[in-house]
Amino acid sequence: MPGAYNPALYANLPVSKEIQEVFEYITRYKPQKGELETKIKPFIPDYIPAVGEVDAFLKMPKPDGQKEDLGITVLDEPALVNEDKTVLELKYVQSKNVTRSVVINVDAIENADKKPKEVTRWIHSV
Repeated sequence: MPGAYNPALYANLPVSKEIQEVFEYITRYKPQKGELETKIKPFIPDYIPAVGEVDAFLKMPKPDGQKEDLGITVLDEPALVNEDKTVLELKYVQSKNVTRSVVINVDAIENADKKPKEVTRWIHSV
């Protein structure tokens, strides 16, 4: 094997007997093969409930230097598929079993006649 230790190259070195014995330990050494356990394990969550867009977890500090509460006081868990704000409000009102009339603003789709996919998506979501 090229580059491996060759004891014949060092057999005639002008060193003491003790040093020559140290060279013998090189040929006697047999490396042990062992399986090392990894310290870092990947975190792959099964499910993260979210609303919004995909978050790259890049948080920019506020320009005024104030404390950033995003993710603490305001939901910061985005999703790949956004749900309509009106549909979320309707679900919330239904979950609270509100008996009084509640005013919910419904957003309009501008130029709806040219955007049939958005109209169909809204109809299916409601």
